[in-house]
Amino acid sequence: MTAGEDPSGIRLIISDFGGVICTFDYRIFCERLAHRIHRTADQVFAAVFDDHLQTDFETGRLSGRAYHQTVMTRLDAEVPYDEFYPMYGDIFTEVPGTGDLLRRLHTRYSLYLLSDTNEIHFGYVRKTVATLSVFDECIVSYRIGVMKPDPRIYQEALRRSGLPASACVFVDDRPGNVVGALRVGIRAVQFESPAQCADGLARLGVVIP
Repeated sequence: MTAGEDPSGIRLIISDFGGVICTFDYRIFCERLAHRIHRTADQVFAAVFDDHLQTDFETGRLSGRAYHQTVMTRLDAEVPYDEFYPMYGDIFTEVPGTGDLLRRLHTRYSLYLLSDTNEIHFGYVRKTVATLSVFDECIVSYRIGVMKPDPRIYQEALRRSGLPASACVFVDDRPGNVVGALRVGIRAVQFESPAQCADGLARLGVVIP
């Protein structure tokens, strides 16, 4: 795909995943694991999400298997990794309309994914969420070692694209992540819905095919 010439100078759209392409709910995982090991969902949530463990996983300090083993140790449980993987991975629901918007944009612009995620979640959604196939590059926190709104993750997108920040637009549902993009000079839209996002992009000069 060749980026179209655009009077606004915009050549690259950078999109978040969670809250934009898919919603997600960690409670789904907690309830599944709780049922499997005869605990409560609250006990699982407290053991897994109440401290730095998730951040360590999403910044690549832990591999998928190391994360699994840590969770099992904390809960004094034994669930095989091959069973744990889909239990933890399958917590996403696609946002209706976002995939169509991205496919339309991709006929004119390059598309990058920029997501705070981990080895299991990204591995799972790459196989199950067809929309991810439209992205020319995927920049994910567990490979970069930092999470949004750290400026280094946005700068990695600029480095890979070879474009100035002024040629890029970032889409994310979280205000802090939008501010992070703005701080490095990338224009941004805070996502609420595909229709609202399309309007916001258009106001920045993006042509929606």
